Amino acid sequence: MGGAETAALSARLAAAFAAHGGATVMRSKRYGLWQPLSGTETAGRVAAIARGLRATGLKDEDVAAICGDTCADWVLADLGIMAAGGVSAGLDADADGEELARLVNLFGVTVLFVAGDAHLHRALGVRQRCPGLRLIVVMHEQWDDGARVDHVMTLAELQARGGGSELLPAPAASAIAAILMTSGVTAPARGALLTQDALGRQAARAASELQLSPRDERLSLTPLHHVMERVVGVYASLLAGCILNFPESRETALADLRELQPTVVQAPPRLWAKLKSGVELAAAEATAFQRRVIALALKPGSEKPNPVLDALVLAPVRHRIGLSRARLCVTTGAPARADVSAWFAAIRRPLTDAYGHAESGGAVTIAAHGGALRTLQGVTLERLASGEIRLRSDALFEGYAGESAITMRDGWWHSGDVAHAGAAHPAGRVADLIDRDTASLRSEADLVTSPYVADAFLHRDGRGRVIAAVLMDGDAVIKFAQDNSIPFTHFLSLCRSEDIRALIGRVIAETNARSPVRIDDFTLIERSLGPGDPALSAMLVLRRRLLRGDKNSFDESAISQSA
Repeated sequence: MGGAETAALSARLAAAFAAHGGATVMRSKRYGLWQPLSGTETAGRVAAIARGLRATGLKDEDVAAICGDTCADWVLADLGIMAAGGVSAGLDADADGEELARLVNLFGVTVLFVAGDAHLHRALGVRQRCPGLRLIVVMHEQWDDGARVDHVMTLAELQARGGGSELLPAPAASAIAAILMTSGVTAPARGALLTQDALGRQAARAASELQLSPRDERLSLTPLHHVMERVVGVYASLLAGCILNFPESRETALADLRELQPTVVQAPPRLWAKLKSGVELAAAEATAFQRRVIALALKPGSEKPNPVLDALVLAPVRHRIGLSRARLCVTTGAPARADVSAWFAAIRRPLTDAYGHAESGGAVTIAAHGGALRTLQGVTLERLASGEIRLRSDALFEGYAGESAITMRDGWWHSGDVAHAGAAHPAGRVADLIDRDTASLRSEADLVTSPYVADAFLHRDGRGRVIAAVLMDGDAVIKFAQDNSIPFTHFLSLCRSEDIRALIGRVIAETNARSPVRIDDFTLIERSLGPGDPALSAMLVLRRRLLRGDKNSFDESAISQSA
Protein backbone atom coordinates (compact mmCIF):
# COMPACT_ATOMS: atom_id res chain seq x y z
CA MET A 1 0.00 0.00 0.00
CA GLY A 2 1.42 3.36 -1.03
CA GLY A 3 2.62 6.09 1.34
CA ALA A 4 -0.17 8.50 0.37
CA GLU A 5 -2.78 5.91 1.39
CA THR A 6 -1.27 5.56 4.86
CA ALA A 7 -0.50 9.24 5.48
CA ALA A 8 -1.66 10.67 8.80
CA LEU A 9 -4.57 13.10 8.73
CA SER A 10 -2.45 16.02 10.01
CA ALA A 11 0.13 15.41 7.26
CA ARG A 12 -2.54 15.15 4.57
CA LEU A 13 -4.15 18.41 5.70
CA ALA A 14 -0.81 20.25 5.92
CA ALA A 15 -0.10 19.25 2.31
CA ALA A 16 -3.60 20.27 1.24
CA PHE A 17 -3.33 23.73 2.85
CA ALA A 18 0.00 24.29 1.13
CA ALA A 19 -1.55 23.31 -2.18
CA HIS A 20 -4.59 25.57 -1.68
CA GLY A 21 -2.33 28.51 -0.80
CA GLY A 22 -4.17 31.83 -1.03
CA ALA A 23 -7.45 30.22 -2.11
CA THR A 24 -10.32 30.36 0.40
CA VAL A 25 -10.90 27.11 2.29
CA MET A 26 -13.25 28.32 5.06
CA ARG A 27 -15.70 31.15 5.66
CA SER A 28 -17.57 32.13 8.81
CA LYS A 29 -20.54 34.47 8.89
CA ARG A 30 -20.16 37.11 11.61
CA TYR A 31 -22.40 40.14 11.99
CA GLY A 32 -23.97 39.42 8.59
CA LEU A 33 -20.68 39.23 6.68
CA TRP A 34 -18.82 36.18 5.36
CA GLN A 35 -15.22 36.24 6.65
CA PRO A 36 -12.81 34.07 4.63
CA LEU A 37 -9.73 32.07 5.60
CA SER A 38 -7.25 30.94 2.96
CA GLY A 39 -5.28 27.72 3.00
CA THR A 40 -2.16 29.63 4.04
CA GLU A 41 -3.98 31.48 6.85
CA THR A 42 -5.57 28.27 8.09
CA ALA A 43 -2.22 26.47 8.17
CA GLY A 44 -0.66 29.38 10.07
CA ARG A 45 -3.39 29.48 12.71
CA VAL A 46 -3.37 25.71 13.18
CA ALA A 47 0.40 25.78 13.69
CA ALA A 48 0.15 28.69 16.16
CA ILE A 49 -2.52 26.88 18.19
CA ALA A 50 -0.41 23.72 18.19
CA ARG A 51 2.69 25.60 19.42
CA GLY A 52 0.59 27.47 21.98
CA LEU A 53 -0.75 24.20 23.36
CA ARG A 54 2.76 22.77 23.67
CA ALA A 55 3.90 26.00 25.38
CA THR A 56 1.10 25.65 27.93
CA GLY A 57 2.09 22.09 28.75
CA LEU A 58 0.19 19.81 26.39
CA LYS A 59 2.12 16.56 25.89
CA ASP A 60 1.84 13.79 23.32
CA GLU A 61 -1.43 11.87 23.72
CA ASP A 62 -2.87 14.40 26.21
CA VAL A 63 -6.58 14.89 25.57
CA ALA A 64 -7.91 18.34 24.73
CA ALA A 65 -11.64 18.76 24.08
CA ILE A 66 -13.86 21.22 22.24
CA CYS A 67 -17.36 22.11 23.40
CA GLY A 68 -18.85 24.85 21.29
CA ASP A 69 -21.17 25.79 18.47
CA THR A 70 -20.40 25.15 14.81
CA CYS A 71 -17.76 27.65 13.65
CA ALA A 72 -14.35 27.89 11.98
CA ASP A 73 -12.61 28.30 15.36
CA TRP A 74 -13.91 24.85 16.34
CA VAL A 75 -12.13 23.37 13.33
CA LEU A 76 -8.94 25.35 13.95
CA ALA A 77 -8.82 24.15 17.57
CA ASP A 78 -9.47 20.56 16.48
CA LEU A 79 -6.67 20.58 13.90
CA GLY A 80 -4.33 22.45 16.27
CA ILE A 81 -4.76 19.82 19.00
CA MET A 82 -3.95 17.00 16.60
CA ALA A 83 -1.00 18.88 15.07
CA ALA A 84 0.40 19.31 18.60
CA GLY A 85 0.39 15.55 19.08
CA GLY A 86 -2.66 15.63 21.35
CA VAL A 87 -5.94 13.77 21.14
CA SER A 88 -8.87 15.96 20.08
CA ALA A 89 -12.27 15.17 21.62
CA GLY A 90 -15.33 16.86 20.16
CA LEU A 91 -18.06 17.18 22.80
CA ASP A 92 -21.75 17.91 22.36
CA ALA A 93 -22.21 21.67 22.68
CA ASP A 94 -25.62 21.10 24.26
CA ALA A 95 -24.38 18.75 26.99
CA ASP A 96 -25.47 19.90 30.45
CA GLY A 97 -23.07 20.26 33.38
CA GLU A 98 -23.46 16.66 34.54
CA GLU A 99 -22.76 15.20 31.10
CA LEU A 100 -19.87 17.61 30.49
CA ALA A 101 -18.22 16.62 33.78
CA ARG A 102 -18.74 12.92 33.03
CA LEU A 103 -17.05 13.15 29.64
CA VAL A 104 -14.19 15.40 30.79
CA ASN A 105 -13.33 12.93 33.55
CA LEU A 106 -13.92 9.80 31.47
CA PHE A 107 -11.67 11.01 28.66
CA GLY A 108 -9.05 12.59 30.92
CA VAL A 109 -9.40 16.05 29.35
CA THR A 110 -6.63 18.49 30.35
CA VAL A 111 -7.53 21.45 28.09
CA LEU A 112 -11.09 22.46 27.18
CA PHE A 113 -11.96 24.84 24.34
CA VAL A 114 -15.35 26.57 24.71
CA ALA A 115 -17.27 28.94 22.44
CA GLY A 116 -18.21 31.88 24.66
CA ASP A 117 -19.81 32.97 27.91
CA ALA A 118 -22.51 30.28 28.08
CA HIS A 119 -20.09 27.41 27.50
CA LEU A 120 -17.44 29.08 29.65
CA HIS A 121 -19.74 29.30 32.68
CA ARG A 122 -20.77 25.68 32.21
CA ALA A 123 -17.10 24.68 32.16
CA LEU A 124 -16.28 26.82 35.20
CA GLY A 125 -19.22 25.25 36.99
CA VAL A 126 -17.84 21.72 36.62
CA ARG A 127 -14.13 22.46 36.99
CA GLN A 128 -14.02 21.59 40.69
CA ARG A 129 -15.33 18.13 39.81
CA CYS A 130 -12.73 17.66 37.06
CA PRO A 131 -9.29 17.56 38.75
CA GLY A 132 -7.42 16.87 35.50
CA LEU A 133 -8.79 19.95 33.73
CA ARG A 134 -6.05 22.58 34.00
CA LEU A 135 -6.86 25.08 31.22
CA ILE A 136 -9.99 26.51 29.56
CA VAL A 137 -9.62 28.31 26.22
CA VAL A 138 -12.42 30.64 25.10
CA MET A 139 -12.66 30.64 21.31
CA HIS A 140 -15.00 33.63 20.91
CA GLU A 141 -14.01 37.01 22.31
CA GLN A 142 -17.03 37.32 24.58
CA TRP A 143 -16.08 37.81 28.20
CA ASP A 144 -17.76 39.04 31.30
CA ASP A 145 -15.96 40.63 34.24
CA GLY A 146 -15.82 37.46 36.32
CA ALA A 147 -14.08 35.30 33.73
CA ARG A 148 -10.49 36.56 34.04
CA VAL A 149 -8.92 33.82 36.12
CA ASP A 150 -5.57 32.09 35.89
CA HIS A 151 -6.79 28.89 34.27
CA VAL A 152 -8.77 30.67 31.49
CA MET A 153 -7.37 32.32 28.34
CA THR A 154 -8.67 33.36 24.95
CA LEU A 155 -7.87 31.59 21.70
CA ALA A 156 -5.98 34.73 20.61
CA GLU A 157 -3.83 34.54 23.74
CA LEU A 158 -3.13 30.87 23.11
CA GLN A 159 -2.07 31.62 19.55
CA ALA A 160 0.19 34.42 20.81
CA ARG A 161 1.89 31.84 23.04
CA GLY A 162 2.59 29.92 19.86
CA GLY A 163 4.24 32.77 18.00
CA GLY A 164 7.34 32.04 15.99
CA SER A 165 8.12 29.58 13.23
CA GLU A 166 9.15 26.45 15.12
CA LEU A 167 8.11 23.29 13.28
CA LEU A 168 6.62 20.68 15.57
CA PRO A 169 7.28 17.01 14.86
CA ALA A 170 4.56 15.49 12.69
CA PRO A 171 2.31 13.07 14.60
CA ALA A 172 2.87 9.40 13.81
CA ALA A 173 0.30 7.72 11.58
CA SER A 174 -0.37 5.17 14.33
CA ALA A 175 -0.93 7.80 17.05
CA ILE A 176 -4.40 8.26 18.51
CA ALA A 177 -5.62 11.55 17.05
CA ALA A 178 -9.25 11.98 17.99
CA ILE A 179 -12.14 10.89 20.15
CA LEU A 180 -15.35 10.67 18.11
CA MET A 181 -18.62 10.65 20.02
CA THR A 182 -21.27 7.98 19.53
CA SER A 183 -24.84 9.17 19.12
CA GLY A 184 -26.10 8.39 22.61
CA VAL A 185 -29.42 7.17 21.14
CA THR A 186 -29.58 3.71 22.75
CA ALA A 187 -27.03 4.25 25.56
CA PRO A 188 -25.05 7.13 27.10
CA ALA A 189 -22.59 8.58 24.58
CA ARG A 190 -19.11 7.03 24.40
CA GLY A 191 -15.90 8.17 22.74
CA ALA A 192 -14.34 6.08 19.97
CA LEU A 193 -10.53 6.36 19.66
CA LEU A 194 -9.30 6.90 16.08
CA THR A 195 -5.72 7.06 14.82
CA GLN A 196 -4.21 9.65 12.51
CA ASP A 197 -3.97 6.98 9.81
CA ALA A 198 -7.61 5.85 10.14
CA LEU A 199 -8.93 9.41 9.95
CA GLY A 200 -6.67 10.21 7.01
CA ARG A 201 -7.91 7.17 5.09
CA GLN A 202 -11.58 7.83 5.82
CA ALA A 203 -11.45 11.54 4.96
CA ALA A 204 -9.60 10.89 1.68
CA ARG A 205 -12.02 8.14 0.71
CA ALA A 206 -15.05 10.31 1.44
CA ALA A 207 -13.59 13.17 -0.62
CA SER A 208 -13.00 10.79 -3.52
CA GLU A 209 -16.35 8.99 -3.27
CA LEU A 210 -18.30 12.28 -3.16
CA GLN A 211 -16.06 13.83 -5.84
CA LEU A 212 -15.41 16.95 -3.79
CA SER A 213 -13.32 19.66 -5.47
CA PRO A 214 -12.30 23.34 -5.15
CA ARG A 215 -15.34 24.14 -7.31
CA ASP A 216 -17.61 23.06 -4.47
CA GLU A 217 -19.02 24.94 -1.49
CA ARG A 218 -20.78 23.43 1.51
CA LEU A 219 -22.56 24.88 4.53
CA SER A 220 -22.08 23.17 7.89
CA LEU A 221 -25.59 22.35 9.09
CA THR A 222 -24.96 19.76 11.81
CA PRO A 223 -22.85 19.76 14.99
CA LEU A 224 -19.13 19.37 14.40
CA HIS A 225 -18.68 16.75 17.11
CA HIS A 226 -20.70 14.25 15.04
CA VAL A 227 -18.49 11.86 13.08
CA MET A 228 -20.20 12.40 9.72
CA GLU A 229 -19.90 16.17 9.91
CA ARG A 230 -16.37 16.08 11.28
CA VAL A 231 -14.85 13.49 8.92
CA VAL A 232 -17.12 13.28 5.85
CA GLY A 233 -17.91 16.99 6.04
CA VAL A 234 -14.94 18.96 7.38
CA TYR A 235 -11.84 16.80 6.90
CA ALA A 236 -12.87 15.55 3.46
CA SER A 237 -13.73 19.08 2.28
CA LEU A 238 -10.44 20.54 3.52
CA LEU A 239 -8.49 17.81 1.73
CA ALA A 240 -10.34 18.47 -1.52
CA GLY A 241 -10.35 22.29 -1.33
CA CYS A 242 -14.16 22.43 -1.12
CA ILE A 243 -14.98 25.73 0.64
CA LEU A 244 -16.41 25.19 4.13
CA ASN A 245 -18.99 27.76 5.22
CA PHE A 246 -20.22 28.16 8.81
CA PRO A 247 -23.57 29.83 9.56
CA GLU A 248 -23.85 32.78 11.91
CA SER A 249 -25.89 30.72 14.34
CA ARG A 250 -28.04 27.63 14.53
CA GLU A 251 -31.10 29.86 14.26
CA THR A 252 -29.92 31.47 10.99
CA ALA A 253 -28.67 28.26 9.34
CA LEU A 254 -31.59 27.81 6.92
CA ALA A 255 -31.56 31.50 6.00
CA ASP A 256 -27.81 31.23 5.37
CA LEU A 257 -28.50 28.15 3.22
CA ARG A 258 -30.88 30.17 1.07
CA GLU A 259 -28.35 32.99 0.78
CA LEU A 260 -25.35 30.80 -0.01
CA GLN A 261 -26.98 28.21 -2.33
CA PRO A 262 -24.04 25.77 -1.85
CA THR A 263 -23.18 22.94 -4.23
CA VAL A 264 -22.88 20.32 -1.46
CA VAL A 265 -25.51 20.05 1.28
CA GLN A 266 -25.24 17.48 4.07
CA ALA A 267 -27.97 17.21 6.69
CA PRO A 268 -29.88 14.74 8.87
CA PRO A 269 -33.20 13.26 7.65
CA ARG A 270 -35.36 15.52 9.82
CA LEU A 271 -33.89 18.64 8.24
CA TRP A 272 -34.62 17.30 4.74
CA ALA A 273 -38.16 16.50 5.89
CA LYS A 274 -38.51 20.04 7.29
CA LEU A 275 -37.49 21.58 3.95
CA LYS A 276 -40.06 19.41 2.17
CA SER A 277 -42.90 20.19 4.59
CA GLY A 278 -42.15 23.92 4.40
CA VAL A 279 -42.66 23.90 0.64
CA GLU A 280 -45.80 21.77 0.93
CA LEU A 281 -47.35 24.07 3.52
CA ALA A 282 -46.66 27.09 1.31
CA ALA A 283 -48.09 25.28 -1.73
CA ALA A 284 -51.29 24.53 0.20
CA GLU A 285 -52.05 28.26 0.14
CA ALA A 286 -51.92 28.39 -3.68
CA THR A 287 -54.96 28.42 -5.97
CA ALA A 288 -56.50 25.16 -7.16
CA PHE A 289 -54.92 25.61 -10.62
CA GLN A 290 -51.53 26.35 -9.13
CA ARG A 291 -51.77 23.26 -6.93
CA ARG A 292 -52.52 21.10 -9.99
CA VAL A 293 -49.48 22.51 -11.80
CA ILE A 294 -47.29 21.94 -8.75
CA ALA A 295 -48.55 18.35 -8.42
CA LEU A 296 -47.80 17.74 -12.10
CA ALA A 297 -44.28 19.15 -11.73
CA LEU A 298 -43.64 17.07 -8.61
CA LYS A 299 -45.02 13.83 -10.06
CA PRO A 300 -42.45 11.17 -9.07
CA GLY A 301 -40.92 8.71 -11.49
CA SER A 302 -40.88 10.79 -14.68
CA GLU A 303 -37.84 9.92 -16.78
CA LYS A 304 -37.29 13.33 -18.35
CA PRO A 305 -38.09 16.66 -16.69
CA ASN A 306 -40.47 18.97 -18.48
CA PRO A 307 -38.30 22.05 -19.16
CA VAL A 308 -41.23 24.45 -18.82
CA LEU A 309 -42.40 23.02 -15.50
CA ASP A 310 -38.81 22.83 -14.30
CA ALA A 311 -38.25 26.51 -15.03
CA LEU A 312 -41.61 27.75 -13.75
CA VAL A 313 -42.13 25.49 -10.72
CA LEU A 314 -39.12 23.41 -9.69
CA ALA A 315 -36.43 26.07 -10.11
CA PRO A 316 -38.19 28.50 -7.70
CA VAL A 317 -38.70 25.63 -5.23
CA ARG A 318 -35.02 24.72 -5.34
CA HIS A 319 -34.02 28.34 -4.86
CA ARG A 320 -36.49 28.81 -2.00
CA ILE A 321 -34.86 26.03 0.05
CA GLY A 322 -31.25 26.84 -0.89
CA LEU A 323 -30.61 24.09 -3.45
CA SER A 324 -30.48 25.97 -6.75
CA ARG A 325 -26.77 25.10 -7.21
CA ALA A 326 -26.69 21.83 -5.26
CA ARG A 327 -25.09 18.97 -7.16
CA LEU A 328 -24.91 16.70 -4.11
CA CYS A 329 -27.46 16.35 -1.29
CA VAL A 330 -26.29 13.99 1.44
CA THR A 331 -28.32 12.61 4.32
CA THR A 332 -26.47 11.31 7.39
CA GLY A 333 -27.27 10.01 10.86
CA ALA A 334 -30.22 7.83 9.75
CA PRO A 335 -31.87 6.80 6.47
CA ALA A 336 -34.14 9.37 4.86
CA ARG A 337 -37.86 8.58 4.75
CA ALA A 338 -38.98 7.06 1.47
CA ASP A 339 -41.48 9.86 0.80
CA VAL A 340 -38.83 12.51 1.48
CA SER A 341 -36.34 10.81 -0.86
CA ALA A 342 -38.99 10.59 -3.58
CA TRP A 343 -39.87 14.28 -3.19
CA PHE A 344 -36.28 15.48 -3.52
CA ALA A 345 -35.79 13.24 -6.54
CA ALA A 346 -38.88 14.88 -8.04
CA ILE A 347 -37.39 18.37 -7.67
CA ARG A 348 -34.19 17.05 -9.34
CA ARG A 349 -32.14 17.06 -6.15
CA PRO A 350 -31.94 13.35 -5.25
CA LEU A 351 -30.60 12.45 -1.81
CA THR A 352 -27.45 10.40 -1.31
CA ASP A 353 -27.45 8.42 1.94
CA ALA A 354 -24.09 8.14 3.73
CA TYR A 355 -23.95 5.51 6.48
CA GLY A 356 -21.22 5.33 9.09
CA HIS A 357 -20.32 5.40 12.77
CA ALA A 358 -17.92 6.97 15.21
CA GLU A 359 -16.34 3.52 15.49
CA SER A 360 -15.74 3.34 11.73
CA GLY A 361 -14.25 6.83 11.63
CA GLY A 362 -16.72 8.01 9.01
CA ALA A 363 -18.78 6.61 6.15
CA VAL A 364 -18.73 2.91 5.28
CA THR A 365 -21.41 2.92 2.57
CA ILE A 366 -22.88 5.43 0.12
CA ALA A 367 -26.26 4.95 -1.54
CA ALA A 368 -27.53 7.40 -4.15
CA HIS A 369 -31.32 7.60 -4.60
CA GLY A 370 -32.37 4.77 -6.88
CA GLY A 371 -28.80 3.53 -7.19
CA ALA A 372 -26.83 0.59 -5.86
CA LEU A 373 -25.27 0.58 -2.41
CA ARG A 374 -21.54 1.23 -2.63
CA THR A 375 -19.23 0.05 0.13
CA LEU A 376 -16.16 2.24 0.59
CA GLN A 377 -12.69 0.88 -0.02
CA GLY A 378 -11.22 -1.08 2.88
CA VAL A 379 -14.62 -2.02 4.36
CA THR A 380 -16.36 -5.42 4.43
CA LEU A 381 -20.01 -5.34 5.50
CA GLU A 382 -22.24 -8.30 6.41
CA ARG A 383 -25.83 -8.75 7.57
CA LEU A 384 -26.24 -11.51 10.13
CA ALA A 385 -29.29 -13.80 10.36
CA SER A 386 -30.54 -11.62 13.23
CA GLY A 387 -30.49 -8.60 10.94
CA GLU A 388 -27.53 -6.98 12.71
CA ILE A 389 -24.80 -5.39 10.60
CA ARG A 390 -21.19 -6.28 11.35
CA LEU A 391 -18.11 -4.98 9.57
CA ARG A 392 -14.38 -5.18 9.15
CA SER A 393 -12.34 -2.16 8.13
CA ASP A 394 -8.75 -0.93 7.92
CA ALA A 395 -9.91 2.27 9.64
CA LEU A 396 -11.82 0.96 12.66
CA PHE A 397 -11.48 2.50 16.10
CA GLU A 398 -8.97 1.33 18.70
CA GLY A 399 -11.45 1.11 21.57
CA TYR A 400 -13.48 3.49 23.73
CA ALA A 401 -11.85 6.32 25.67
CA GLY A 402 -11.69 5.60 29.38
CA GLU A 403 -13.00 2.06 28.95
CA SER A 404 -11.44 -1.39 28.68
CA ALA A 405 -14.38 -3.20 27.10
CA ILE A 406 -13.65 -5.70 24.32
CA THR A 407 -14.80 -4.12 21.07
CA MET A 408 -14.12 -6.84 18.46
CA ARG A 409 -15.36 -10.40 18.00
CA ASP A 410 -13.20 -12.54 15.70
CA GLY A 411 -11.97 -9.41 13.93
CA TRP A 412 -15.50 -8.06 13.34
CA TRP A 413 -17.16 -5.06 14.93
CA HIS A 414 -20.86 -5.60 15.62
CA SER A 415 -22.57 -2.27 15.00
CA GLY A 416 -25.88 -2.80 16.80
CA ASP A 417 -27.60 -1.52 13.64
CA VAL A 418 -30.20 -3.73 11.98
CA ALA A 419 -31.13 -4.02 8.31
CA HIS A 420 -34.08 -5.63 6.57
CA ALA A 421 -33.48 -8.87 4.66
CA GLY A 422 -31.89 -8.18 1.28
CA ALA A 423 -30.49 -4.82 2.38
CA ALA A 424 -27.23 -3.91 4.06
CA HIS A 425 -28.23 -0.34 4.89
CA PRO A 426 -29.69 0.07 8.40
CA ALA A 427 -33.33 0.57 9.22
CA GLY A 428 -32.78 1.02 12.96
CA ARG A 429 -31.13 -0.47 16.03
CA VAL A 430 -31.24 -4.03 17.34
CA ALA A 431 -32.17 -2.60 20.76
CA ASP A 432 -35.27 -0.99 19.25
CA LEU A 433 -36.83 -4.14 17.78
CA ILE A 434 -40.09 -5.44 19.18
CA ASP A 435 -39.85 -9.20 19.75
CA ARG A 436 -36.53 -9.12 17.84
CA ASP A 437 -38.47 -8.68 14.59
CA THR A 438 -37.59 -6.05 12.00
CA ALA A 439 -41.29 -5.78 11.09
CA SER A 440 -41.71 -3.18 13.83
CA LEU A 441 -39.25 -0.92 12.00
CA ARG A 442 -41.37 -1.16 8.85
CA SER A 443 -44.40 -0.04 10.84
CA GLU A 444 -42.42 2.90 12.26
CA ALA A 445 -41.32 3.91 8.76
CA ASP A 446 -44.93 3.75 7.58
CA LEU A 447 -46.17 5.85 10.51
CA VAL A 448 -43.79 8.74 9.87
CA THR A 449 -44.96 9.12 6.27
CA SER A 450 -47.93 11.06 7.66
CA PRO A 451 -47.47 14.83 7.23
CA TYR A 452 -48.65 15.24 10.83
CA VAL A 453 -45.88 13.04 12.29
CA ALA A 454 -42.35 14.42 12.55
CA ASP A 455 -41.00 11.24 14.14
CA ALA A 456 -42.23 8.20 16.06
CA PHE A 457 -41.18 4.87 17.48
CA LEU A 458 -42.86 1.73 18.79
CA HIS A 459 -42.33 -0.03 22.11
CA ARG A 460 -44.19 -2.33 24.49
CA ASP A 461 -45.63 -0.95 27.71
CA GLY A 462 -45.84 -2.78 31.03
CA ARG A 463 -49.01 -4.55 29.90
CA GLY A 464 -47.36 -5.89 26.75
CA ARG A 465 -49.23 -3.54 24.40
CA VAL A 466 -47.52 -1.98 21.37
CA ILE A 467 -47.39 1.78 21.93
CA ALA A 468 -46.45 4.42 19.36
CA ALA A 469 -44.63 7.41 20.85
CA VAL A 470 -45.43 10.22 18.42
CA LEU A 471 -43.70 13.55 17.89
CA MET A 472 -46.13 15.69 15.91
CA ASP A 473 -45.03 17.99 13.09
CA GLY A 474 -45.79 21.37 14.65
CA ASP A 475 -46.25 23.32 11.42
CA ALA A 476 -48.57 20.76 9.82
CA VAL A 477 -50.67 20.27 12.96
CA ILE A 478 -50.97 24.03 13.54
CA LYS A 479 -52.21 24.49 9.97
CA PHE A 480 -54.71 21.65 10.47
CA ALA A 481 -55.96 23.34 13.64
CA GLN A 482 -56.28 26.71 11.90
CA ASP A 483 -58.07 25.22 8.88
CA ASN A 484 -60.53 23.40 11.14
CA SER A 485 -61.08 26.22 13.67
CA ILE A 486 -59.59 24.20 16.51
CA PRO A 487 -58.64 26.56 19.37
CA PHE A 488 -55.13 26.38 20.82
CA THR A 489 -52.61 28.66 22.52
CA HIS A 490 -49.35 26.70 22.28
CA PHE A 491 -47.93 23.30 21.32
CA LEU A 492 -48.93 21.69 24.62
CA SER A 493 -52.53 22.79 24.16
CA LEU A 494 -52.50 21.21 20.70
CA CYS A 495 -51.25 17.94 22.17
CA ARG A 496 -54.10 17.93 24.69
CA SER A 497 -56.82 18.87 22.22
CA GLU A 498 -59.33 16.05 21.68
CA ASP A 499 -59.60 17.03 18.01
CA ILE A 500 -55.83 16.72 17.53
CA ARG A 501 -55.77 13.41 19.42
CA ALA A 502 -58.50 12.20 17.08
CA LEU A 503 -56.35 13.27 14.11
CA ILE A 504 -53.37 11.24 15.35
CA GLY A 505 -55.74 8.37 16.16
CA ARG A 506 -56.78 8.32 12.49
CA VAL A 507 -53.12 8.27 11.47
CA ILE A 508 -52.56 5.27 13.74
CA ALA A 509 -55.62 3.49 12.28
CA GLU A 510 -54.40 4.10 8.72
CA THR A 511 -50.97 2.76 9.66
CA ASN A 512 -52.51 -0.36 11.23
CA ALA A 513 -54.46 -1.03 8.04
CA ARG A 514 -51.30 -1.49 5.98
CA SER A 515 -48.45 -2.29 8.41
CA PRO A 516 -47.22 -5.65 9.77
CA VAL A 517 -47.33 -4.73 13.48
CA ARG A 518 -50.58 -3.58 15.07
CA ILE A 519 -50.30 -0.46 17.25
CA ASP A 520 -52.54 -0.73 20.32
CA ASP A 521 -52.29 2.85 21.57
CA PHE A 522 -50.15 5.98 21.30
CA THR A 523 -48.48 8.66 23.38
CA LEU A 524 -47.74 12.21 22.34
CA ILE A 525 -44.45 13.90 23.10
CA GLU A 526 -45.82 17.12 24.48
CA ARG A 527 -43.21 19.56 23.32
CA SER A 528 -41.79 20.49 19.94
CA LEU A 529 -38.32 18.98 20.10
CA GLY A 530 -35.55 20.87 18.35
CA PRO A 531 -31.74 20.96 18.16
CA GLY A 532 -30.18 20.99 21.61
CA ASP A 533 -33.01 19.14 23.32
CA PRO A 534 -31.66 16.23 25.41
CA ALA A 535 -34.28 13.94 23.87
CA LEU A 536 -32.66 14.36 20.44
CA SER A 537 -29.25 13.23 19.22
CA ALA A 538 -26.96 15.61 17.34
CA MET A 539 -28.50 14.28 14.10
CA LEU A 540 -32.04 14.93 15.43
CA VAL A 541 -32.83 11.25 16.08
CA LEU A 542 -35.14 10.52 19.02
CA ARG A 543 -33.33 9.15 22.07
CA ARG A 544 -35.84 6.43 22.81
CA ARG A 545 -34.22 5.38 26.06
CA LEU A 546 -35.15 8.78 27.48
CA LEU A 547 -38.64 8.95 26.02
CA ARG A 548 -39.68 5.44 27.03
CA GLY A 549 -39.23 6.22 30.71
CA ASP A 550 -36.13 4.03 31.19
CA LYS A 551 -34.07 4.44 34.36
CA ASN A 552 -32.03 7.19 32.66
CA SER A 553 -35.21 9.03 31.71
CA PHE A 554 -35.75 12.72 32.17
CA ASP A 555 -39.06 14.08 33.46
CA GLU A 556 -41.73 11.61 32.33
CA SER A 557 -44.24 14.43 32.08
CA ALA A 558 -42.65 15.05 28.67
CA ILE A 559 -45.04 12.46 27.26
CA SER A 560 -48.77 12.03 27.66
CA GLN A 561 -50.68 8.76 27.40
CA SER A 562 -53.62 8.88 25.05
CA ALA A 563 -57.09 8.13 26.32
